[in-house]
Amino acid sequence: MSHWLGVVSAEHVRRGVGLGIAQIGHGKRAGLARMAAGDTLVYYSPVERLGDRTPLRQFARTAPSWTT
Repeated sequence: MSHWLGVVSAEHVRRGVGLGIAQIGHGKRAGLARMAAGDTLVYYSPVERLGDRTPLRQFARTAPSWTT
């Protein structure tokens, strides 16, 4: 079991959760492909939206049990 930290804008976290998917790395598959069943993914959001200059700096969401 591994633990993963995705650094993603809060807006993208909400979009992924709404779609029932995880998204990191601007849609590149490599990072998520390394995950396995039982892994934990935690999202940290430095900003609300990509390109924002105002810091948000908060943990946005935890996916406690990744399934493939």
